[in-house]
Amino acid sequence: MQGLVWRLRALDPEASESLKVIAYFDALVDAHASAQVLLSGAAVLSGCPAGYVANGRSVRVDASGTKTDSIAPDSDAPNTWLGHDFGDDGRVWIEREGQAFANDEMILERVAIALGISFDRTSPAAASSRAVAAVIDAAVPLDRRMDAAAMLHLDKDSSYRVVAVPASTVLPGPSSVIYTGVGPVRAAIRRLSDSQPPDGQPGLRSGVGLAMVPSALDRSWASALFALRLTTPQSPCQLADDLGGLLVFAELADSSAPEIPDLTALKRLLESQPKALALLESIATTSSLRAVAEEVGLHHSSVQSRAADYSAALGFDLRTAPGRVRLSLVLALYRLATTTFGS
Repeated sequence: MQGLVWRLRALDPEASESLKVIAYFDALVDAHASAQVLLSGAAVLSGCPAGYVANGRSVRVDASGTKTDSIAPDSDAPNTWLGHDFGDDGRVWIEREGQAFANDEMILERVAIALGISFDRTSPAAASSRAVAAVIDAAVPLDRRMDAAAMLHLDKDSSYRVVAVPASTVLPGPSSVIYTGVGPVRAAIRRLSDSQPPDGQPGLRSGVGLAMVPSALDRSWASALFALRLTTPQSPCQLADDLGGLLVFAELADSSAPEIPDLTALKRLLESQPKALALLESIATTSSLRAVAEEVGLHHSSVQSRAADYSAALGFDLRTAPGRVRLSLVLALYRLATTTFGS
């Protein structure tokens, strides 16, 4: 490794330092260097100690690249020093005292990429994550999906459910972050009763897919993603079983071209009155305006007045039973059209 550093320093002097850093880590990746060697490379290039945490393990090296004592599990070091995230939960950092050097960011970026590749090649957790992604992907051939199911020890004749949560949510056991049209979403496969929230975490925003055998878990994933997109603060855990015909409705809504007038009217109303959404959600799920008033803490006459105003804005009377059904549908369309997930 030290020899590689000296060879890089002897490159064409016109080559930028950034290109040399890129070439350095590319060479280590091509050589299938271990995670510790990659970290040592970052320390040697930066001239200061470096460390990483990933998969519940920590490694730290001094400025010469020699391994030192690992940091404590509860240490603040990963977030104290200049660092870069990699993988699902990894972070690498360099311990530079004082002002950062010009190439510190580039070194961290390239070592993070290299560590991500290394862990993806060698980590059992990464292999399990790839297996989860394969099992639920309808585009993967069935034989490959069944091989992945066997790797996850799924019984081919038993039923399982896919659980979909925001990508930043940590779930025990194998899971995979799937990049969807609405942003990154974490997927896991569980044996799950109809009424139990994922992993016993009430309040966790989650969509729970239909129960399926391993060969059909792509359908469970699709229903879990729709269920997650239809969650609300009032209903953070949504079971696909409870959606009924809304699952078909949601699939058609995603593929339909023109926006329906009800959705256009709702968007216009919420642009001018963002706080109306909570009251509309309550009206859609409550049997009477008096019950709505008790739920949201407003006087009955105030709820009646607002319901009349919202009815005029939407173009239908949401105080009637058919109006509440129509309101429920357009609210579902609104969530499907506007809900996105960050990393």
